[in-house]
Amino acid sequence: MTSALVVFAWLVAPPTIVEEETFEEVITRAVVSEREGRLEDATIAFQEAARLRRDHPRVYYSLAWTLFQRGLLSEALEAVDSALRLDSEEALFQLFKGKVLHELGNLREAERAYLETIRLDPESSDAYLALADVYATNEQFEKSVDALRAYLRIHPQDTRALYFLAGALSDQQRREEALEVFNQVIERESDHSRAWFHKARLEGQDQKKAELALGSYERSLQLDSTYPFTYYEYGALLGKLGRLKEGIAVLEKAVELAPELSQATYALGNLLSRAGRTDEAKVYLERFKTQRDEQARTDERARRAVAALGMGRQFLNGNRLEEAAEAFLELTELDPRSHQGYSYLAKTYRSLGQVKVAIAYIRRAIELAPGASEYPYLLSLFLKDRRDFAGSVEAARRAVALGPGNSMLHNALGVILSEAGDARGAVAGFEAAAELDPENPTYSLNLAVAYERIGSLEKSAVAMERYRQQVAAPPP
Repeated sequence: MTSALVVFAWLVAPPTIVEEETFEEVITRAVVSEREGRLEDATIAFQEAARLRRDHPRVYYSLAWTLFQRGLLSEALEAVDSALRLDSEEALFQLFKGKVLHELGNLREAERAYLETIRLDPESSDAYLALADVYATNEQFEKSVDALRAYLRIHPQDTRALYFLAGALSDQQRREEALEVFNQVIERESDHSRAWFHKARLEGQDQKKAELALGSYERSLQLDSTYPFTYYEYGALLGKLGRLKEGIAVLEKAVELAPELSQATYALGNLLSRAGRTDEAKVYLERFKTQRDEQARTDERARRAVAALGMGRQFLNGNRLEEAAEAFLELTELDPRSHQGYSYLAKTYRSLGQVKVAIAYIRRAIELAPGASEYPYLLSLFLKDRRDFAGSVEAARRAVALGPGNSMLHNALGVILSEAGDARGAVAGFEAAAELDPENPTYSLNLAVAYERIGSLEKSAVAMERYRQQVAAPPP
């Protein structure tokens, strides 16, 4: 029987029938948004496309790429994993997964993804270069050299790889080999300013080649007069050779281009002191001390922020909520851009029963990371606590739009819609959750109850039987 409230709603605001966009229309909108730099709009459109075509791996890959460009790395990883579940043999997806993992700092898994990319596509230049970078980051320079040499056997004309090989050899202190390869790079690209710079650095390590090094620095500066490190290294070598006046002039340029370059500041102060220009030297040496102290404070703030996060999590896990709140407050004071800190504050204050405060903190987390689906999801829960169902539903829908492949978000939306009295909307939410994760007994039970509420007794019985089988089945 239709309630009087529902009849009244129909009389006041008759439903508007809106024709849903086709998959092709949504994809076009997504691509145009990305091309125009409207990445948030592109993300939402690709998420909608994924909802329309859950069997289309390229859509998930495109979604992953837009999320990656917005710095939402965990969400990007989730999206590319969805693409790989649909097509595990696509080298492009494996390569991108490696890139995301690499950016997240998970070098071990990034290495696996790059190796898998190479298995699928032995000609993948990006995978070889990225793998070499992983090895170099881990200071596995020999492996880095081997990866680059293997690549160059396939692509001998790739000057970029040759340049990276020279750098890897230099990192191993294999100076003569590195010099030989940098010279090969310069033979191919005579205007390669960085190759000239690194060639000069290696030459400068040999007193017999000091004049060659000066000439290489000069050539590098002719090609790129904006790189402060060239001026710094060049000026330092001039000072080492006793050419103080020239060295001072070059180092002044380095400091002009990069006032924060503390090593150049110190080198300039040192040369001024050696030249007898004591008052000027004092200015730069004092500035160096200030820079050094500021860097130490920055490093200390970062260290304390990490410690505060760990301590807060420990207190939260131990249900020491007041202490957890203090730790997370310290984190946000040390790093005001830490959306993670604000989200933990929100969770902690909700547990303390201060839901209004929790809502304020989670809204701040959303401002700092508008593309993270977790935060509007949490907001939906907090608003539901305050019986603000309209706001809760809006936040839950936003979370689903940001994470369309997350079954938990669809289920949460179904729960909120059910509590808000929208039984059919709840069914749609539970159906989406069950479609994404058909083996989850909670979703089956929710569907059974929701179907019963709208009078679909046959569907309810099927869902309930599925629930019984799932909970009776032995664990895998």
